[in-house]
Amino acid sequence: MRFNHGRLTRARDMSYALMVFLMLEIGLVLGSVTYSAQAASSTCVEHNTTTQCSSSYNVYAVVPAPVPTRPAIITSPSDGQSFSTNPVNVSGTCPAKTIVQVFTNGILVGSTICTSGDTFTVPVDLVVGTNALTALAYNANNQPGPTSPTVTVTLTAPNNGLGFSSQLLLQTENYYQGTVTGRQITWPFVIVGGQAPYAVDIDWGDGTNEVLTRLAPGPFSVSHTYKVPGTGYLNSFPLIVRATDAAGHTAYLQVTTIVNLATAKASGAGSGNTTVNKLLIIWPIWIVILLMIISFWLGERREKRIMQRQLAALA
Repeated sequence: MRFNHGRLTRARDMSYALMVFLMLEIGLVLGSVTYSAQAASSTCVEHNTTTQCSSSYNVYAVVPAPVPTRPAIITSPSDGQSFSTNPVNVSGTCPAKTIVQVFTNGILVGSTICTSGDTFTVPVDLVVGTNALTALAYNANNQPGPTSPTVTVTLTAPNNGLGFSSQLLLQTENYYQGTVTGRQITWPFVIVGGQAPYAVDIDWGDGTNEVLTRLAPGPFSVSHTYKVPGTGYLNSFPLIVRATDAAGHTAYLQVTTIVNLATAKASGAGSGNTTVNKLLIIWPIWIVILLMIISFWLGERREKRIMQRQLAALA
């Protein structure tokens, strides 16, 4: 027994086991909240094409899209037509919500999003001589539909005798890329032929232009961060690259960038940081209260043993 407010109280009336159990339950809840808050406040670091995150989960999913069942059809230019200048507009019909690639002699020369009216137009650079033009429609999962019928056209050589081997060309491995606002995107390109040095003009499609100089042909890359989502169909921006060599010859290439609005991840991270800061205060309080309960229990046990010894001595 112990004194409580001037009266004797039986020790078993003080349920320390229940208090410890409640404190442990509270601790489990605090642990769960702490784990969630740390995951929300974690940061991600991008390395090239991959993203590494600490204490968080990134889920990447591919939404199934139907494979195009009909081909894109080139309606302009017409078969057998001849040209003397570049670029040449290649137009036609296409399956809805597809990305259309245009090739000449099997080489990618441009891409665009099929419009809501199921049509496409891509300005392309022809090569000197015969050009076998084809169009290929891809779905969002990078799966192609049937190849279009071939349209053969000709680009006549300039009066200065510039031939195919020295003609200036722009090429890329990618016909489109996707990104979100606020995230940097990098495009790889290759300059072929022409006479160095080269002036390259990059029209990102969002009103931003960039001009750079290349001292030799070969691969190069450019990077950009979009601040707004794409204004074209399916949130797309046309990315137009123009190159001019020392002899005044030009090359032209259009590809497509899809820019979606980024989710408000930063806001969620800030909320997670606030929660973590609050938990840094709550955890010490919880520990102090738990230690106080254990201390009172130990003190009461010690008091009981002393009283038992005193009673035994009196007896």
